Amino acid sequence: MKKNQFLVIAFTCALAACGGKPPKSGLTGGGSDDVPPPPNVGKGGGAAEEKKVEFTKDARKDFEAAAAYFDQNDKGGWNEQACRGAADKFSSVAREHKIVEAQYMVGRSYHACNMATEAEAAYQDALRMNKDHAPSISNLGELYWQAGKHDGAKKYWETAVKADPKIIAARANLAMLLIEEMRATKNDAAWSKLEKEARDHLSSVLAVDNSNLKAYVLYGMVYLEGRQKNKNRLDLAKLLLDEGAKINEKYAPLQHAYGMLNLYRNNLTEALSRFSQAVELDPKFVEARMNVGLITLGFRKYDVAKEHFAKVLELDAKNYDAMIGLGVAQRGLADLDGAEASYNKAKQTDPKRGESYFNLGVLYKDFRASKEADLRASQTAYRTARDYFKEYLAKDGNPADDDEAKANIEDCDKVIKQLEDFIKASAGQPAQ
Repeated sequence: MKKNQFLVIAFTCALAACGGKPPKSGLTGGGSDDVPPPPNVGKGGGAAEEKKVEFTKDARKDFEAAAAYFDQNDKGGWNEQACRGAADKFSSVAREHKIVEAQYMVGRSYHACNMATEAEAAYQDALRMNKDHAPSISNLGELYWQAGKHDGAKKYWETAVKADPKIIAARANLAMLLIEEMRATKNDAAWSKLEKEARDHLSSVLAVDNSNLKAYVLYGMVYLEGRQKNKNRLDLAKLLLDEGAKINEKYAPLQHAYGMLNLYRNNLTEALSRFSQAVELDPKFVEARMNVGLITLGFRKYDVAKEHFAKVLELDAKNYDAMIGLGVAQRGLADLDGAEASYNKAKQTDPKRGESYFNLGVLYKDFRASKEADLRASQTAYRTARDYFKEYLAKDGNPADDDEAKANIEDCDKVIKQLEDFIKASAGQPAQ
């Protein structure tokens, strides 16, 4: 694969009743493990069937009133005022009646508006009321995941499952992580183990909720992996995705998964259609936008590709692949300065990766050098291209592409010498 070509991306969630100091926030600073440690739960200690909650009449009345307000905004659309209002109502219930479910809903209320710091504090307060409260543990994992604390998020989801084996959100999220690990591993035995764990999680989710759309989509993604050795897995994936479509066809991750399925069946037109539907359903779906951009690059629809890569960078300013894709689209539109700026931005974002250097080499060798009317300027462009290809060989890249880089270096050396000979011959000087 050439470095100026692309592969489509895979698919790609204030009480202190028990005393103690509030834990330090894990949403800012530090690395992926910089989160408060999850609680030391008892196995099954948070299981719903083992923790029957008995509300008093007054507590139930107050809780239901707060829940009605929450549901009203959940259907009509949230804003900060509504989120704070719902949080205040549940906080009042939790304060008066000491109900952990009410304190959990304080966190849910803030979570609805992505008020992460407030949501984190509320969920941690719920755990000080009941350390085994699996929904609070699971939702903290989601907050940490969104903050880029992926190792910490995984620990919380694993803890949530230990507290309550029937917690579906945490199991689905763990399955998502296992799919990523399946894509990365090259060891057959390790891959089989990861697949079994992912399937076990998703089977548990569907055993509790057989209409869980996310689980069907993830299950389909599990079967999309391993397709190289067994093409029948694509048929199994389609069966699972079709079950999901019966529940809700207008679910962006479902359409994205259908896009991946069609991509693996080499039906690029249908894949593009599905990825585009995913973007229409969720304009902030970065992976779907990336895939639209990458396929339209292959179709030479550079203006469309440029639009999608630019939008990805609005959503994720440090997306290296989007910078490279934008540069290729700009190059296709003859905006060589724009392309060079995009490649240089990618180079600054991750100097260890090789794609930016390779594409800068291509830009100078195949585009800038040929546009130069002055032979010395053209010669300089070839030297610049050669230097970029040499830098690429020292970076992290696909070893299979090294031969192409070396061939480009040889081509540049050959043309540089030819230009030198021609320049000297034209000036009446003996060639050296």
